[in-house]
This record gives sequence, C-alpha cells and structure tokens, in this order.
Amino acid sequence: MGKAKRIEIIFHNGEPDGIRIYMRPLSTIKAFVVPRPYLNEAKALTGTDNPGVYFLINDETGALTQIYIGQTRNGITRLDDHNAKKDFWNKAILFLANDEHFTLNIISGLEKYSIQRAIDANRYRVDNKAVPKYKISEYDFPLIEEIYEEIEFVMATLGYRMSGVDAQNVFTTSRRGVVAYGVYTGEHFEVQPNSEIDFSHPAKLESYNARRKALLGDGTITKQSDGKYYLKKIIGFKTPSGAADFVLGGSNNGWVEWKSKDGKTLDELIRQSI
Repeated sequence: MGKAKRIEIIFHNGEPDGIRIYMRPLSTIKAFVVPRPYLNEAKALTGTDNPGVYFLINDETGALTQIYIGQTRNGITRLDDHNAKKDFWNKAILFLANDEHFTLNIISGLEKYSIQRAIDANRYRVDNKAVPKYKISEYDFPLIEEIYEEIEFVMATLGYRMSGVDAQNVFTTSRRGVVAYGVYTGEHFEVQPNSEIDFSHPAKLESYNARRKALLGDGTITKQSDGKYYLKKIIGFKTPSGAADFVLGGSNNGWVEWKSKDGKTLDELIRQSI
C-alpha cells in the first residue's frame, strides 16, 4: 500500500476550471494551472515570476492529446512567445520554484528529463522537436528525479498520467484474431500501443468510428504492410466496454472481453474480488 499524500488546491477565480494553484507541504515547487484565456491575469500572482518548467497541453476533447515541455528562467512571462506563436495549446501547467535555490542546472536537467519521460511513455504527441543535449550531472540527478516524481503526481491528479505501463497489469483481447492490449486504472481503460484496430467491423457508436478516422488521419493509427491497422500511442476510454467497442467494432462487454495473462476476465479480477 502506498503512502498517503497531502495536497492543497487554491481556486484563484473561485471557479473549478479557472486558475488553480497546487501546493504540497515542504515542497520545493508550486504548480500553477492556467487556462490560456487567464494568462495575463496569472502574471499578477505571487510566485509566477519564479524559474521552473512548464507543460503546454491540448485537452480540449476531454483527454490530453498533445504536449510541449520547456523551461523558464522568468516564470510565466516565458509563455508570451508561445501565446503568439503556438496555436495548439489551451492550458499551461507551470511547476515553479518556491525559493531562489532552483539553479539553472536543475531547471535544464528537469526540462530534459521531463521531455524524455514524456516521449518514453508514448501517451501523447510530444511537440518538442528534440530532447535537449544538456548533460545532467550525477550529483543533480537524484534531486531531478525527486522533483519529477512530484510533477508526475500533480499531473496525475489533473487526469494526465505521464508514466508508462507496468506489463504485469496489461489485459488482452484476441477475438477474431484481432489482438489488442489495455490497462485498467480504476477510472479509465487505456488501450496500449501496438494494439490492432479492426476497421472491418464498425463500432456501434458513430462517435467511436469518427475517433478511429481522426486518429488514422493524424498518424496515431497506422496501416501496416499486412493490411492491418495498429495503434501507435496510448488512448483512454471511460469504460472497458468503450475500449473494446473501439478496438473490435460492434458492441461488447469489456468486463469479460479483456483478460489477464492468466485468462481471468477484468470482471473476475476487479468486480468479483470486491
């Protein structure tokens, strides 16, 4: 069982979707969640001129689809350039130092580490063209890992998981020879990369067929030389059944469709074990 964690959230505008500040006791960083229309208003907040790293995200569809990661030495004003030149993002999440002891080495190392972790997780389209060549000192690395662990935790509380998947928790479906993989988080079911998508069988809900078409168009789903279609990144669904419908087409009971490596259904392992 993991350790309990405490986090304080301030809703600056008094709105659940406005500016939010996330703080943990004794932390070296403070997180600012800033929807793009509130960018100028956020500049007046204490601490938003501190150094750190930031994540520009696109979650307009309800799920995070695209991300850009950068460093800032002058806080939120760094985003002015992105506001003028980058169109894709609708929200910024800044992790800024609580004091003046955030060195340039730590900021640069944290930027590189965050970009590499985002690429390795293969969950979202990472808009960074390349990983910075900055070399992280072996003396700075433990602190960078510690800070990133907190960043990852805060991002997860916002619904944006940044880590990869433990292979021990992967479920599989293989109906009609279509093999796909997924992970159940307790709140979502996430279909994994290299899962086959059966385009020969349309889903019952037209919204899933439209999503298939959109992901094929942006390269998240690709057609291989064998004529089959495969998923390249993790995509999430609210239910196991929705994930099964998207992958297999038609209408499915995902609780019995997805099975563990031991052949047990998701229903047996989750619902019947309660």
